[in-house]
Amino acid sequence: MSVSRLRGRARRAGGPVAVAVGVVNVLLCCGLLPLATGGLPGAGATTREQENAAQELAFQIFGCWFLGGLLLFAVLGLGRALCVHLATLLLAPAAVLVLSAVVLV
Repeated sequence: MSVSRLRGRARRAGGPVAVAVGVVNVLLCCGLLPLATGGLPGAGATTREQENAAQELAFQIFGCWFLGGLLLFAVLGLGRALCVHLATLLLAPAAVLVLSAVVLV
């Protein structure tokens, strides 16, 4: 199968791909937020070093996922999936933090 055929098939499936990208990104953010804040059930950080290591790991996973998605969707020409990827990875953590601040007040 040629590269142009693969890219054409990916572009035709752009709608379902965008939905799947949004769902997976929101789930990833919901999983990384407790890791970044040290509130992972059953695996909470007991020392400052463990908390820093957990935050660093969460930010590395987030950064690699973010940049990898940008590169992949740009190369495949999936504009809708690219926009959903950007929106969910930038807005979902912000919304969770805002909601957390509102609940804590």
